[in-house]
Amino acid sequence: MEKHTSRTSNVNPESTVSQRPQWWTDKHNSTWDRVKAALRRDWEQTKADFSSDDSADLNQEIGDTVKQSVGKEPIPPLSVKTRPDDPQDMAKRVEKQIKERGKAQERVIEAQTDAAVAQVQAQGKIASEQQSAQEKVAEVRSEASRKIAEVQQKAGEKVAEAQQKASEKVAVVRDWNQVEPAIRYGYAARLQYADSPTWDDQLEGKLRHEWTQLKNGNTWEDVQPHVRHGWDAAARNSIV
Repeated sequence: MEKHTSRTSNVNPESTVSQRPQWWTDKHNSTWDRVKAALRRDWEQTKADFSSDDSADLNQEIGDTVKQSVGKEPIPPLSVKTRPDDPQDMAKRVEKQIKERGKAQERVIEAQTDAAVAQVQAQGKIASEQQSAQEKVAEVRSEASRKIAEVQQKAGEKVAEAQQKASEKVAVVRDWNQVEPAIRYGYAARLQYADSPTWDDQLEGKLRHEWTQLKNGNTWEDVQPHVRHGWDAAARNSIV
């Protein structure tokens, strides 16, 4: 059974009016009302792709989002997947998991066997040449400690790298109601400033100024990635 966690939002839709620039019109409202459901599905899918616990895999691809945004495909309810899971893909995933578990068990058994053999050999050497065996055990322990330290260092480096990548993607696991105003603003801005289709420093400066004038409590640095997300989504839809 698919697990999907929903959150109850206390956001009042009327309160977002103050977050809209002066050039916002009913045309922007109607356009946003048409595409926001598709973009929300895209947002939730992105969160699921990054293993967010509060999102469900909707089988939503970027092509689906674009077609839904421009009305070429219907937008399913948020609790319904864009397309059902492929039974063959599910079977392959299960088969892969079984094989991986089997290989892991084999490695454990092999490691346990190697450890048992090493222990018997060590005991035999201790019985015959106790001093020599103790010296070798000490040497083996030292080498093992060195290798463990190397493994731990490499593992720490990989964890740090993964954390860095995760921090770069942290924006995608925010709740939709937190990012919707900024995405909406970026989407409408792309329509408003159609004569400036390229995102550059001049355009960003203009959008930063407008956003700052809204005084909604979120700094431009906090919302800039989400505004750009909405801008890029509008740009994709405009070529369909």
